[in-house]
Formats: sequence, structure tokens, C-alpha cells
Amino acid sequence: MTLEQAYKECSRIQKKHGKSYFFATLFFQKKQRKAVNALYAFFRLPDEMVDTETPEKADVLLEQWEADWMACMNGAETTHPVLMATRDVFFKYDIPMQYASDFLAAMRQDLTKTRYEDYPSLQGYMYGSAVVVGLMMVYIIGWIKDTTFDQVQQPAAALGEAMQLTNFIRDIGEDFRLRGRIYMPLDELRTFHLTEKDIEQASMSQNMVEFLQWQIARADELYEEANKGIALLNKEGRLPVRLASDLYRFILRKIEQNQYDVFTKRAKTSLTEKIKTIPLSMLYV
Repeated sequence: MTLEQAYKECSRIQKKHGKSYFFATLFFQKKQRKAVNALYAFFRLPDEMVDTETPEKADVLLEQWEADWMACMNGAETTHPVLMATRDVFFKYDIPMQYASDFLAAMRQDLTKTRYEDYPSLQGYMYGSAVVVGLMMVYIIGWIKDTTFDQVQQPAAALGEAMQLTNFIRDIGEDFRLRGRIYMPLDELRTFHLTEKDIEQASMSQNMVEFLQWQIARADELYEEANKGIALLNKEGRLPVRLASDLYRFILRKIEQNQYDVFTKRAKTSLTEKIKTIPLSMLYV
């Protein structure tokens, strides 16, 4: 398999599994778009292992994936298209290896940890599962003159956290029903007089609605923080990042339109809605 074929396979994976991300990625220049395709595929495959296999089998698969990845980065030959393309991206953009290690550690954590007592604990997980993704994107896009990585990393981290929190809010019912996981902090559930039983029973009580409104407000604040940093990125990367931010944030609006029913209704955006978002996103870049 050639490197170009490997990149094409990564694009296919992103197109299949990440509709909103893929749509926004189309607005990158070709070189950056290919890099983003590769990173998405690299993250998606371990995520699929964790979400679709038994914990025991997923643990074995993750261990093998990380071993193959480390060997690949240390010069071993590989025929796996995702590893081949991702290695090229890491070397081309000088992305720290630690980010990949942190991500895979978060995936392993998913196999044994299904509850989070408070938000700081959840943030620890989100750092590996989402924040490092935002930080890697910064390396691919680059930042403007007279700006440092330290200045752009906080907004990038906020965007990763916002998107992950959006996923958690949208998927409360599915995560519990299919995987027995509750990502929402338990102490915050208690603050709104909710228990695990409310999630198990798909309760749409007023307490649940207010809890979801509060979580959505938190996510909105993170998107606002993230969007303030887009101007620090190199110009060619601003629109796709803003578009990805707006498209994912729109999921929150869909949840509101669904009367906060995250148990029986799936909040998602149509292609028409995605297209309509483009000119709005362009106003801010």
C-alpha cells in the first residue's frame, strides 16, 4: 500500500464515522485535510474497539494497537494504512508522541472506569480523549507570527473539551444503555436531585431538564472561550475550525429543540443545516 492510498483510507473512515467533522475538514487545504483525516482515523479505531468489544477483548486490541504504533514510530515497517498515514503526520508536523500516549491511556480508562464523581475527574479523562486532539490540530494548522503555542493551546483545549462534553450530553441515554457508562459528574447529578436511576429510567423530569440546561450552558461557555482563539491560528485553518465549532455547538441547539430528550431522540444536523452554517461561520473568521 502506498502512502497516498493510506491517506485515502483514512479519509474514508472519517467520512463514514464523523459526518460533522468530515464536512468541516473539507475546508482545509489538501495537505492539512489529509493530516486531519489521518488523525481522525487514528483516534476512531481505538474508540471503536472500546465501544464495540468486550472489555477483555478491547484491552487486548488496545495493547496490540499501541505496540504496533510504537513500533511503527520507531522505524518498523507497517502495512496498516492508518498507522502509516499517522506516522507521516506526526513526523511532518513534529507532533509530540505523548499526545498519542495520553489518548490511548484514556481509551484504556474507558474499560474500567464508568463513573466520575466530579467535573475535575471528568476533565482528567477528557484531556486524553479530546483535549490532546485539539492540541494536535494546532500543530497541523500553525499559529500567526508573534503568537506562541502557550497562547493558542488553551482555546484549542477548550474546543476539545466543549466537543467532548457535547457528545456526553447528547449520548447520556446511549452510553448508559449500551455501555453502562455515566460520564455526567455524580455530584452534579445530586445537586439537581438526580440519581443513576433517573438515567436508567430515562426520566425527563424537570430536574433532568434543568440539569441538562446547566450542562449545555457550560458547553456554550467553552465554545465561546475556544472561538476567541481562532484568530490566533494561521488564516487558512480558521474557517474549518470555526465551522467544526459551530456545527458541533449546533447539536446543543438540536437538543433544546428536542425538548432536552437525550434518551429517545438523537440530536443531529442535516446536510442542509451544515451548508447553511458555512456563511455564518465565515462571518467570524
